[in-house]
Amino acid sequence: MLSDSIKTKSLFKALATERQMTSLIDKEIIANGDAFSYLRSDWVSLFYDQANCVTSDDGSQKAYRAITTKGEMLWLVFSKGKTRGYHAECDCPFEAFSEARDALERRRNIRGNWGKVEQLGRQLRRRQIKMDVLIKDAHASPLCAMGARHFLARMGMAKVKRISGFSLAWLMLIEPQLGFVLHQAALREDVSLFQGNELVGA
Repeated sequence: MLSDSIKTKSLFKALATERQMTSLIDKEIIANGDAFSYLRSDWVSLFYDQANCVTSDDGSQKAYRAITTKGEMLWLVFSKGKTRGYHAECDCPFEAFSEARDALERRRNIRGNWGKVEQLGRQLRRRQIKMDVLIKDAHASPLCAMGARHFLARMGMAKVKRISGFSLAWLMLIEPQLGFVLHQAALREDVSLFQGNELVGA
C-alpha cells in the first residue's frame, strides 16, 4: 500500500538522520536506498542500520541504531554468544551495553530457578494462589520494556496497568519470557516467600 511505503520512507529518513559524520545529501541518499535491515524479535518489529554500529570496549557487545515500525528510536544490542538482540531505548550506546549486560545477568540468575517460576504459573492458573501483576513489574523485570509494551499491544492490552496473575500465567503459555515479569511481581508481593533468588513453598 502507498501509505505503508510513505511510512517506511519516513522511518528510513529518521534512521538515516542518526548517522554521524554524514552529510545531509548522503543521508538523503541513504534514506532512499537499501541500507537498513528488517528484524522482528521479541514482539518488536524494527529496521536497524548495520553501518551505524558501536562496539563495547571489551568487544563483547555491538549496538546498532534502530527504529521500530512504530517510529521508536533505540539501540539494538547483540551480546557475544546471543542470537537475539536487546532493545535499549536510551540515547547512549554505552548505557545500552550496561542495560543489556544487567538484564542478561538477571535473566541468568532467574533461569537457575525457572522450574519454580513455572510451578508458580501452574498454581496461578489453577487459582491456588491469587496475585496482581502491575505494569511496573514488567518495567522492573529483566525484560526490555519495549518488548513487554509491544507484546501487550499485540494482545490488545496496550493501556492495561494491572493484570491478574491468573491471566499473566495463561499468557506465559504464549510467551514464556513473561515468567520474568511474574517473578518480579512475586518478589514485590512476596507471594511465595523468596529466600535469595529461590521461590519457597511454590
